[in-house]
Amino acid sequence: MDVPTSRGFGCRGLVLVLVALSVSACGDVLGTGSSKAPEVVSFSPGAGTTEVSVLEEVKIRFSSDLDPSTVAESVRLEGGSGEVRTRKLLKGLKEVILQPTDPLDFGTTYRVVVKSTLLSRVGNNPATDESWEFSTEGRPFPSLEVDSLRHTLQLLAHDSMRGRGSGSQDELRAAYFLDDRFGAYGLHPPPGGSLQGFQAVSRRTDLGLTSQNVVATIPGAGPLSDEWIVVGAHYDHIGLREQADGTLGINNGADDNGSGTVLLLEIARIFQSHVQSQGIPPPSRRSVLFAAFGAEEEGLLGSCHMALESPVVPLGRTIAMMNFDMVGRLGEGLLQVGGLDTGGRWANILVNSSRPALFLDNPPLCQACSDFACFRDQGVPYLWFFTGLHDQYHTPLDDVERIDFQGLAAIGGLALRVLGRLAVMPEGPASG
Repeated sequence: MDVPTSRGFGCRGLVLVLVALSVSACGDVLGTGSSKAPEVVSFSPGAGTTEVSVLEEVKIRFSSDLDPSTVAESVRLEGGSGEVRTRKLLKGLKEVILQPTDPLDFGTTYRVVVKSTLLSRVGNNPATDESWEFSTEGRPFPSLEVDSLRHTLQLLAHDSMRGRGSGSQDELRAAYFLDDRFGAYGLHPPPGGSLQGFQAVSRRTDLGLTSQNVVATIPGAGPLSDEWIVVGAHYDHIGLREQADGTLGINNGADDNGSGTVLLLEIARIFQSHVQSQGIPPPSRRSVLFAAFGAEEEGLLGSCHMALESPVVPLGRTIAMMNFDMVGRLGEGLLQVGGLDTGGRWANILVNSSRPALFLDNPPLCQACSDFACFRDQGVPYLWFFTGLHDQYHTPLDDVERIDFQGLAAIGGLALRVLGRLAVMPEGPASG
């Protein structure tokens, strides 16, 4: 039978209980042990086990037949963010299998808990809770450095960049800056080079412009290496615009979208370093394309050029797209995440990755106002990370001093753990 449990955040977790009813009605008389309190007689991974695969499931065998209705709330796997979302299978009445809905975190200690509320088939329960711990292979991703985020954004959103206007020489200078950073971090240029120029017509002015996407890759390994994850953010802004008094104002776009761009860089740096140092040990890992999109402010021109006209990687083998656009104003608010409806496993992945826990929200966001749109239209599941609009949007007041760098680092940590799961999970987020 299926026992549903509500977990919130836009989905219902399903607890699957498979019971093999092979014991006759007189089983207790014959000494099956079903009348005794259920005791743990064996389990894997064992207590204190290290280097456990992040794809591992937990198996626990009990001395007595269990009451299936008590398994869901009484047997649990706990990690740094509380209970890990799992599918809970009861096999043959005596064995419980906890299958995580997505890969576990690397280099992390997990606790298996059997609560005294677990009942045998005839209603007996253990005297006390029981628990044990194991740890996973690899190493956890390091925290993003607030000072590094701030320093990079101060350069990118400085007055000297003149607002990185779409199609301008200022945007081109920003593109060279990003290209240098990707190269310094050890990422690889894809075929066609790291600066991929394009010509397009502005959807705002109907004028032609020339811009460029800045792209870099981290190749995968093993059987999953021919599948891709795209991680993107637009780096342009609106540049110089006339103000009410007739003067030109510099729109530095610290939040829109300097915040997403520096997060893209830091995630690329940390992920590449982690791969190089064997912090992600599974033998099979997807390839990752990091893409800084040009001319977003003129109508998503860079991302749509890549998705519709000149894909850098095969979209048919792209299992997910992560997009960062305006992520610098978290404060006490909610992290808004769009795209959950494009992948049945997104909600579980986000909740299991949120450590420390962020306040996550899945509001009705716009359908085509950021760089996920053309990837979505090509069938690629996506997540859009967003901290909301504000009064300084598209004004000269969107400056570095207003950015919440602690919040930005927390969002980056969540995104890194999502990316790590996407890199090694056997199937993509649309498979759930």
